[in-house]
Amino acid sequence: MMDCLHFMAPSDEELSSFVLDEEPMSPEAREHLEHCEICQQRLARYKQFHTSLVSRLYRCQCPSGTRISLYCAGLLAADEQMEIAAHLLLCPLCADEAADTRRFLAAVEPLPAPTISLRDTGRHLVATLVGPQMRLVRRGSAPATTWPRQYRAESIDLSLYLSRTSNGDYALLVIITSIHSAETANAFAGMAAELYSAPDPIASGDEGDKEDKQAETPLVCAEIDDVGNVVFSGVPAGKYILVVHLPERELVIEDLTIEPG
Repeated sequence: MMDCLHFMAPSDEELSSFVLDEEPMSPEAREHLEHCEICQQRLARYKQFHTSLVSRLYRCQCPSGTRISLYCAGLLAADEQMEIAAHLLLCPLCADEAADTRRFLAAVEPLPAPTISLRDTGRHLVATLVGPQMRLVRRGSAPATTWPRQYRAESIDLSLYLSRTSNGDYALLVIITSIHSAETANAFAGMAAELYSAPDPIASGDEGDKEDKQAETPLVCAEIDDVGNVVFSGVPAGKYILVVHLPERELVIEDLTIEPG
């Protein structure tokens, strides 16, 4: 490396501090650097060395970027939070990354709580009651309340079983099967099913508006397991709408009544 003999040339220590610690140089040294090719080459070499050093050592003992993000969001266990906080005191690079992450989190507006409106759903199919549970219903009479129940929508069968829990609520088991052998139950695994409170048709005014808003938010949510089962736990007696999300369609069971017993 060539040395510059000019009396205003920055020293090696000044260049190193400027590159590694971002310490400002004196005005005279900055002015000289703008016009001296030798000092510009010296500065470029220090920057190259710094980049090489960071690429070799950075993250070798540092927490990952994901862990730093979780730390900034307060989503780690208490001992992990303390461990990363101690590391940030010693590592300026990770401290800078944490500061950038906090600024980003502060600038992002929190998302509203998700709500699913039955009026805004896409293609949905209303499942109909089938099997021996179906009874002749006269005008003005109550619908059948026997259990278990079986519903069908296109090629999908929904079998519903009801059981009582120790605290007096109910557990509703939904078994999903397809009449097509090519459509297996595990194809539905991980998809959502929701139980909504059915609005009271005779409610009016503010009470009706309140029930409409409640009907737009699921009372209970669950996921379909790998054998096509869904379990809703802690369901009180009442009138509900069941929505099962399947590929390219949604199945809806209306007027699902669980009577107190």
